[in-house]
Amino acid sequence: MRVQTAFAKNKDTKRLLDDALQQLTSSDINPSAIFAFFNTDHPLPSIQSSLTETYDCPILLASSCLGALGSNATGHDSLNDLVVFALEDPDGHYGVGSDSISLKNPREAASSAIMAALENSGVSFESPALVWCAMPPGNEEEMLAGFADVIGPNIPVFGGSAADNDVTGQWQQGTHIDIGDDRVVVAVLHTSTPIGMSYSSGYRPTKKECIATDVEGRILNQLDDEQAAIIYNQLSDNSIASSLTGGNVLASTTLYPLGQEIESSLGITEYLLSHPDSVTEDGALTLFSEISPNTRLVVMEGSVDGLISRAEKVVVNAIGLLPEGSEPKGILIIYCAGCMLTVSDSISTMLDKVRNSIGDIPVAGAYTFGEQGRFLDGVNRHGNLMISAVVFGS
Repeated sequence: MRVQTAFAKNKDTKRLLDDALQQLTSSDINPSAIFAFFNTDHPLPSIQSSLTETYDCPILLASSCLGALGSNATGHDSLNDLVVFALEDPDGHYGVGSDSISLKNPREAASSAIMAALENSGVSFESPALVWCAMPPGNEEEMLAGFADVIGPNIPVFGGSAADNDVTGQWQQGTHIDIGDDRVVVAVLHTSTPIGMSYSSGYRPTKKECIATDVEGRILNQLDDEQAAIIYNQLSDNSIASSLTGGNVLASTTLYPLGQEIESSLGITEYLLSHPDSVTEDGALTLFSEISPNTRLVVMEGSVDGLISRAEKVVVNAIGLLPEGSEPKGILIIYCAGCMLTVSDSISTMLDKVRNSIGDIPVAGAYTFGEQGRFLDGVNRHGNLMISAVVFGS
């Protein structure tokens, strides 16, 4: 197992691609699979064609809010226009697939995409060690169910919902074959070496709780049998007081998400977060993830310092889950775009902390509009304001 990352920033797409590809081709890496994260200021067709003309391997592409993070022995940068993660594993098997949620329902499209990825891996009847996904935001729970319809519930699924720079639907995702804003994209990884994984958040629970007494998917109508916006505002230190009759509250609620307790057999409680993004005219809250009726919710509390330091802890935890004797060779990180925008200029400090802890290990990461991963209870879930890390070991 070997990993090489390349990262670059340039307003000119050709120069950007020339820079990143020069970094890769100057090494002797022979990729078994490539993961690339990019700023939507640059056209995905150009990125796709440049990578496919250079490398004949499965490629997964996903846009990332305002850029992507990269680190290797030459340096690190938290906001690049393009980051490429090239993984060489000659004894492993890798495949990618995609399908359109415009032509099929999201669950069927996800099933179709993962079946194509399994077929393309060359070992379609074996269970992969990991599934990595990039999805258009909005129906992530259905797409996770579509994966499970094919591979069952026990294979870990990690990844993130593709993002743009201003939430106007400019996100793009694809493979070396297909690209588009409506494609669910998935990679299956039959690695020949161990993997360590961690999925978490940088928030702590408060003692403020409520029950989702009237909810329809991602629309939270009532909490404790009262108007959801009013109850949430009371429990979150009046964070949305100026928007109780309607409006966007995305920035106001980032430090006060709603958490669902997830218990594990180890006796550890983890929290799956949902991020309120708007108040409707009738006082309901809309969310970026689904909540089931009668779910007990905990108001979570975050801080800029907590969000900055959490990524390093998640990475270290993932490394610690590698078996004894396995050394980390490369790391994929997913970091919520909402958290990135909240910490603002301090996002560079977040990556500094990661690098100070792990050194020159190659790292690539995306800032996403939703995060998929698996807690200690072994269930794959979609959440908001989450952080994940997948470590490829020796």
